[in-house]
Amino acid sequence: MPRVRLGQFPTPLMEAPRLSEALGGPRILFKRDDLSNVGLGGNKARKLEYVIGRAVADGADTLVICGGFQSNLARIAAAMGSQLGLQVELILGGVPGEPRHPVGNLLLDHLYGANVRFVETLPRWEFGDTLANVEQELIAEGRKPFVVPLGASSPEGMASYVEASRELYQQLECSGVAANYLYVGVGSGGTFSGLALAHANLELPYALRGISVSRASEHYRNKLPADMGEAALQLGLSQVPAGDSLDIDDRFIGGGYGETSDGSNEAIALVAKTEGVLLDPVYSGKCMHGLIQHIREGRIAADDTVVFLHTGGWPALFSYEAETLGVSTEAHCLPPVHVVNE
Repeated sequence: MPRVRLGQFPTPLMEAPRLSEALGGPRILFKRDDLSNVGLGGNKARKLEYVIGRAVADGADTLVICGGFQSNLARIAAAMGSQLGLQVELILGGVPGEPRHPVGNLLLDHLYGANVRFVETLPRWEFGDTLANVEQELIAEGRKPFVVPLGASSPEGMASYVEASRELYQQLECSGVAANYLYVGVGSGGTFSGLALAHANLELPYALRGISVSRASEHYRNKLPADMGEAALQLGLSQVPAGDSLDIDDRFIGGGYGETSDGSNEAIALVAKTEGVLLDPVYSGKCMHGLIQHIREGRIAADDTVVFLHTGGWPALFSYEAETLGVSTEAHCLPPVHVVNE
């Protein structure tokens, strides 16, 4: 498949000994895709290398991306577009109009030069009419738009995580680490699907477990096999996992996509305090919440070895300060500032 190589791969595989100790075992390692080193990193960098590679091969000069107003995909696509000289059009939903003070990913979208459009209170998954209108508008202007699938969850995006599975397996083999489980957050499903395809076709020795951040497990079990089948056809893979074989836990969604929970906030704080690693409230925080709960429930034994796929997204923390810290952001409620006179 066509590919633009902008990220830094392979990403590190790092021990998390203080987190493991705090949880009473198991051995935990982080696969640091948050350090992919383009647009402040994240799993979307891998996926977009292939998706934008297709766009460039098709002669596109404009990328059109939909997502929530703190979309990680939008941030990294905007950064890649600036590197490649592509115009980037972002359609962001979930907020009542443009925020007065852009923070987190949204601030970076603007800095990278993307043209940002807001669709008031639009659910994350329903961009159809708006997307079609923007695409036609760009064509009328003489542009050659390429619409990036939601979450970059296309056969190209899945291919990137088939390749990532091979990368991880080689790192584990070279390190002499026998992993029992690989944990990953599941949103649009593309990253999980690529990993699941790799497990089915490469016969990897560890189990894949997904933690849903937005939808019921049944949704993924019904939808993902067809998506994986399309990707397998393009990649020449013979095995496609059945829906009932997908291990996805949907108990940690909280209030829904983009909504934090007490459990995810506690997980973010624990990882930051023990390992100096930042998770995000939308994806990796919820996935870590699920991993911790699985330890407490005995689904992971103290002598097991777990790989946690860190998918990035930490810039969004700056738009969730009240939720993450559990304090009000009103000025009169914040701790006082002490000025030291020279």
